[in-house]
Amino acid sequence: MSVLVIGAAGAVGKRLIGALAARGERIIAVDKAPELPDSIRNLVMHAETNKDVRDFYTMQRIFQRHRLVHTVWNLAAPLSVETAQNPKIAEQVTVNGMRNVLWAMYEARVKKILFTDSIGSFGSTAPREHCTARWLTENPLQDPGSDYGRQKRGVRRLLKEFWSSGGDPRWAVLPGVLHSEATWGHGTTEYALEALLAAAQCLSGKSETFRCPIEPDVRLPMIFVDDLTRGLLALQDAKESQLQEPERGYAVPGVSFTAEELFKEIRFHVPNFEWEVDINQNMNTFAKLWPNTLSTNEPLRDLQYSPSVGFRELVFKVLIAHRDRLTA
Repeated sequence: MSVLVIGAAGAVGKRLIGALAARGERIIAVDKAPELPDSIRNLVMHAETNKDVRDFYTMQRIFQRHRLVHTVWNLAAPLSVETAQNPKIAEQVTVNGMRNVLWAMYEARVKKILFTDSIGSFGSTAPREHCTARWLTENPLQDPGSDYGRQKRGVRRLLKEFWSSGGDPRWAVLPGVLHSEATWGHGTTEYALEALLAAAQCLSGKSETFRCPIEPDVRLPMIFVDDLTRGLLALQDAKESQLQEPERGYAVPGVSFTAEELFKEIRFHVPNFEWEVDINQNMNTFAKLWPNTLSTNEPLRDLQYSPSVGFRELVFKVLIAHRDRLTA
C-alpha cells in the first residue's frame, strides 16, 4: 500500500514526504514541475512529474497506474497572494483540481484524502482568538473576504459530498508555515520568512532595511514546519472513531506573534537589523481578516497533537539555517 502526495515539491509536500519516508511509507509523488527536488527524489517509490491536477484524465491515469494507494494528500493550491493575482487560475487548480482528484479516487475506490485548508478561510466575522475548524462548518455562508477563502470553502463542500458517498476526507486548517528552506512561495505570512532571511543576510555583511508589508501590530498564527508535519501525520493516522469534529476538520496550532514582536526577537540575535513599514494592500487586507490564534483543544483531544516549537526557538532555528547556508 502507498501514499500519493499531489503537490509534492511544495514546502509542505517536501517535509511531509520526508516524514512519511522516515517511517517506511511507500510514496508516489505527483507534481506539475518537470522534475522533483534532489531532497525528495530518492525518497519516493514513483515520481509523476509534469502532471497537472486540472486535467481529469491525467489524474485518472495516475490512479490506474498505482492501484495500491491507501491515502491521498492533495496539496496543490496557490498561496493567498498568488490567488489574488490570478483568481481564475487558482480556482482551476484548487477547486476543479480537487474535483478531478475526488472523481479519480471514486473510480479507483480509494477512500482517504487529506487537504490543507488555511486561516485564509476565516473572514471578518470569525472569532479572533482560539479559532476552530468547527466554526467554518457551522458558518458555511460567512464571507471570507477573498477568492482564496472562497476557493477553500468550495473544496470543503466537495469533501463533504465525498464523505456522504462513503469516502474518508480529512482537512487541516493551517496557519502560516515557517521553515528553514532557501525558497518559498508568495503568501501573506511569508513576510516572516522574508524578514528572517534579511536578518541572516545582515549577519553575512549584507545590510538592507526590511520593508514590512503588513501593519506591524497585526497578530497572526504561525507554525514551524516540524510541528506542522507532526500534526498532519496525526490527522492521517487517526482512526475514524477518534475524529469527533464536524466534517473531520482540525486546526493545527503553532505560535502567534506580530511583526513588531518578530523584529524585536530578531534584533536579539541581529542588533543591526533595520525595518520600516511599506504596506502591500493585498497582504495587509488578508492579515487583518485572519484570526490571532488557533484553538489547541480539539487537536489535543482527538489527535494527541500539541505544538512543541515555541516562538524564540522558531526564530533561532530559521536564522541559524539561513546563516549557515549563506556562509557555505
